[in-house]
Amino acid sequence: MTLSSAVQRRAWWRQPSFLLLLVLLLSLALYPFAGLNPAFRAAALALDVVVVLFLVRVIRAHETWMASGWVIAVPTVILQVWQLLAPDSSVELAMWWCQVLFHGYAILALLSYVLRDPWITLDELFAIAATYVLIALLWASAYAIVVHSDPAAIFINPTNNLDGRVDWPDLVYYSMTTLSSTGYGEITPVSPAARALAMLQQVVGVLFVAILVARLTGLYRKRD
Repeated sequence: MTLSSAVQRRAWWRQPSFLLLLVLLLSLALYPFAGLNPAFRAAALALDVVVVLFLVRVIRAHETWMASGWVIAVPTVILQVWQLLAPDSSVELAMWWCQVLFHGYAILALLSYVLRDPWITLDELFAIAATYVLIALLWASAYAIVVHSDPAAIFINPTNNLDGRVDWPDLVYYSMTTLSSTGYGEITPVSPAARALAMLQQVVGVLFVAILVARLTGLYRKRD
């Protein structure tokens, strides 16, 4: 039995990429509550660490991991744990930079796994969904870097921002709405850097869907 056929025979909940997707979705569901109290914030930060660990596990399982990945993964986990135990703005900035680098690396590794096979497995579908969420988290970290240097880079309607701050949960929410082209309008980019990031994310979001559709269509024609 080949590796691909063995993966296809597994139950959906035993697919290597399923737990990764589950943790990512739990993170998205928890982020909006992170500002309510320290417990929710600590849980969200802990899930960020779990996401990186699951990414390492999944990428290694799919044989798309390179030794250079440790150079990014280890500092990312260290900074995430540091921020969880002793919050500090300078540590947080370094953590966001590491998250941008590591999420970018993970996205490329997962895309390599999905696009290299002449077929689509259930696990690859989970990997595609996980990649989509990772793109949103990567851009949220990039927005956080911009807001750190310019707090007015992103504007939130005062009705939706009673404390007048732009926090990480706000940026994750904004990143998801931008990536999916939902754009409710209560959060808008103001600075040139924020607008450039938003435009790039919109292009990436459209290209991701287009490439996915082309991939699935090409496989369907091959089977015919």
